[in-house]
Amino acid sequence: MSDFPPFRLDRANQCVWQSTPDGGEHRLNLRPRAYDMLQYLVDNAGRLVTHDEFLDALWQKVLVQPEVLKAHMLSIRAALGDDPAHPRFIETHRGRGYRFIAPLQNPLPVNTVNTVDAGKPAHGAFVGRTPQLNKLKALFDEACAGESRVVFVAGEPGIGKTTLVNQFLESLEGRADVLTSLGRCVEGYGGTEPYYPVLEALTQLVRGDAGAAVTRSLISIAPTWAAQLPGSVPERHRAALQRQLVGAVSGRMLREICEFFAALSEQRPLALVFEDLHWSDYSTVDMLSALARQRNHARLMVIATYRPEDAEVVQHPLCRLNRDLGLQKLCHGIVLEPLTEGAIAEYLKGKAQHAREDDLAQLVCERSGGNPLFMVATLDHLVAQGIAQSTPDGWKLHVSASEVRLEVPLTLSQVIEHRIQRLTPEQQRVLEAASVAGLKFDAAVLAPVTQISQECVEETCEALCRQESFIRREAPAPPGRIATARIYAFRHAMYRQTFYERQGTLRTARSHLRIAEELEARSATGERSGIAAELAQHFAAARQWSRALAYLRIAIQTAKKRLAYNDALAILDRAMMLAANLPDNARAAAEVEFLEGRVSIFTAAHDRRARETCEQLAARAAKLGLIDIQSRALLSLAYAYSWRDQLRCSQIIDEALALSEQQTNLQQQARTRISCYVWKMWVRGWHADDIHRCEAALEPLRDGDDPFTTAWSQCEYAMVLMVSARYQMAQDTILANYQFLVDHDENRPEFNMARATWMVNLGVPWTLLYLGDFGRAQQEFDRAIAMFGVNGNRYGADTLTLYRCWLQFHAQDFDAMLASCTQVLAETSSETTGRRSTLPAEQRLGILLKGLAHLGLGDTRAARVHLLDVMQRMDSEPVIFDWYWRLSLEWGLANLALAEDALDEATSHAARLVKLATETEERTWQGLAWETQARVALRSGAATDAVRYIDAALAATQHFDTPLADWRIHGTASDAYNLVGDTKNAAHHAELAATKKTALAASLPAGHRLRETLETGG
Repeated sequence: MSDFPPFRLDRANQCVWQSTPDGGEHRLNLRPRAYDMLQYLVDNAGRLVTHDEFLDALWQKVLVQPEVLKAHMLSIRAALGDDPAHPRFIETHRGRGYRFIAPLQNPLPVNTVNTVDAGKPAHGAFVGRTPQLNKLKALFDEACAGESRVVFVAGEPGIGKTTLVNQFLESLEGRADVLTSLGRCVEGYGGTEPYYPVLEALTQLVRGDAGAAVTRSLISIAPTWAAQLPGSVPERHRAALQRQLVGAVSGRMLREICEFFAALSEQRPLALVFEDLHWSDYSTVDMLSALARQRNHARLMVIATYRPEDAEVVQHPLCRLNRDLGLQKLCHGIVLEPLTEGAIAEYLKGKAQHAREDDLAQLVCERSGGNPLFMVATLDHLVAQGIAQSTPDGWKLHVSASEVRLEVPLTLSQVIEHRIQRLTPEQQRVLEAASVAGLKFDAAVLAPVTQISQECVEETCEALCRQESFIRREAPAPPGRIATARIYAFRHAMYRQTFYERQGTLRTARSHLRIAEELEARSATGERSGIAAELAQHFAAARQWSRALAYLRIAIQTAKKRLAYNDALAILDRAMMLAANLPDNARAAAEVEFLEGRVSIFTAAHDRRARETCEQLAARAAKLGLIDIQSRALLSLAYAYSWRDQLRCSQIIDEALALSEQQTNLQQQARTRISCYVWKMWVRGWHADDIHRCEAALEPLRDGDDPFTTAWSQCEYAMVLMVSARYQMAQDTILANYQFLVDHDENRPEFNMARATWMVNLGVPWTLLYLGDFGRAQQEFDRAIAMFGVNGNRYGADTLTLYRCWLQFHAQDFDAMLASCTQVLAETSSETTGRRSTLPAEQRLGILLKGLAHLGLGDTRAARVHLLDVMQRMDSEPVIFDWYWRLSLEWGLANLALAEDALDEATSHAARLVKLATETEERTWQGLAWETQARVALRSGAATDAVRYIDAALAATQHFDTPLADWRIHGTASDAYNLVGDTKNAAHHAELAATKKTALAASLPAGHRLRETLETGG
């Protein structure tokens, strides 16, 4: 018999009895296997019994899932009335096993108990952290009530962060109404792989009990994340997911993951734990920031553990985030301090009662500094020396504390080293190899390093896990990683570091190389993106610089595909550091390549660092005689200056054009010249000679052998077609060439796909508008705005919203036009946004549109304020596109003057409009300019002049598709002919005006707001 009141374990009858208040006994209803588990725990009281030990002892040669153990344990707890959150009999150690903690009144003699680990210390008591645990529970209760919580748990290595969060998660076990998941960061490559811990946590969720529902939500709400988990997403969804990612930007993943977790928490409260964030990637930190700042009622709690000292050393952004959120009261912090001597005494025995036990607590506290990891290592050493022993009644010190004081190692590394010496040579060799592989490792990868078979390596690791010595079993490898054997992890990073540092430099370099080559051998060439950062780390440690850089290039692409520009920049920085080790010629080429990669990211994001980086690239390329790269650098620099400095942009374009004379590759030379002339057009205006030279460069461009260069330059040339009345040709050109670039995605940093995506999403609806297809133009504008919004690209969404206002302008929906541009201008100037989403060119466009909307609504006073504001900006600080928007500005000022009967002013602006329009090949605006001058003449009573101007308008638009101008021209022509008494021509033009306007309206569905405003407008 073994008694643990009020229960008695009856071994003879294999049952458990419970004492009743009347002095009798009641037999508990336990299944045979549940009884066997309870007896095994009692026989090993005070010691952790792992899941695998249970299976080996009670289910030998039978395949049993771990869930069976949980089911039996639930029945045992139910029978004993034991609360897992506050256990009296059985303590759960999450992911490890169980320990019987109740005192036994008549335990079996030691020799009758399973003695496999009889001399092994019993660790795992949860002490000294009750206030912190209660705080986590209270915060989770608040989260369950709809107040999401972010909690930072900070402390030094080994202080008990993992134990605290595990205890919290264990308190949630058995609650079917709660979802939990955990993701860990990995030292080294984990810090360069975007969203590593988040993907691990998502993997747990999709593979858990609610996996099917989680997967459906992930595909529906967060397709960019579903695409990162191909092994967890049904194959039928994968192609559609990939299509959704075209043109995506970094903000989309942040928005989707926040919405996904919020939606998931609507079904069940969600507790997420991310461990060791001092090793995290920047994208994960951005996600934490977004989750903390979202204003919804998500039933979500996020716990993030990290080491402040490690994070501060590398200036990790997590530190600043914690401070910023704390100041704004958007997070909660728990800082774990060392255990007190009293807590250590409680660990050693519920409470210390004897002087010798007090001495032991004092000794352990002194030597460990209250660090739980140091404490455990110290106790292990004392056990190994035969000085101390763990018993069911607590720890016993066999000698006085003064006798062992000098024999206890003074540092943890010494303590760990003493433990290592107890291992067999083979175990030491395996763990040393594992320390090279990483904090987590695949046992099969260690075979080439240890010169031991994979089976023997795995057997050694299993034995170590059963002994709970240094390592533990881990979940299967995350998506993208190749694993053929079980995954293991060091129980603490300091264990791994000790094993690593006890090896020589040459030995570790050789081990890194063997591990990298083994990983390569086990994965196909095209399937290494998931382990690229890991391979780069190993090859770099092996001083195989070129091979390391090859995988960093893949890691950069992976980061870009996940829209993680900050992480891509971090990898580029690391690549630049490694490139310094290459031979001179190779180093110079690699440094230029990586610098161009930074340029493409900065220009795509409209980052202010773009200018400096472009200048560095141009200077470096010039020094090395890399003319093609220097030309591209100058063009990128011109693009960056075009945002705010037209004069400097124009100067740089001239420099690039002059440099093109030195290019020997005719196709690259043609590309440079086309880009220069396109940008000259945008910056300086339309000049026929420049356009002819641009078009002359198309022939050598198309004759070249690089189709990507041809496709890119054709996309740029389509912008010329778009503003020269060749609308259909512009649309066809950009669609065909953009599709080629998307279908043949290559790692070519000189091709800025973000810009190409912008050109197609602006070019298609713009050309549809000018072709008079209002219905499709509306659809394409709406689609593009929604896409940029979903992808988190506020610049793109806001700018396209302004361009859509031109559709509303031509359909005469001035109310919608005013609302749209007012909203964009208000948002971009709001102090709460931190910075404007639009650039100066778009800001003045918004003001121009607002003035034209007020003019259309008859508010001439407001119209004059806004139109004159735009004119003053254009005159004092010209920027890109000014020449094009000056056409509509002069149109607006001329019509404003007509509305105010200021005929001299109207005549001046109309004449200026005609002069500007006829200097271009934009036939729509030529027609509108002559039509405006005709209306001014009519108002002045000069009917003959009006007819002459109408003839000029008709001649300008003849043989061109100019439906936006046609109906206005014919309408004014009718008025002019009526005034000169030619009623036949007047009727003819009136009919044509009605027909042209009806055709525009007919492109919209019946009942559409734009159709109604166009049909009822003047």
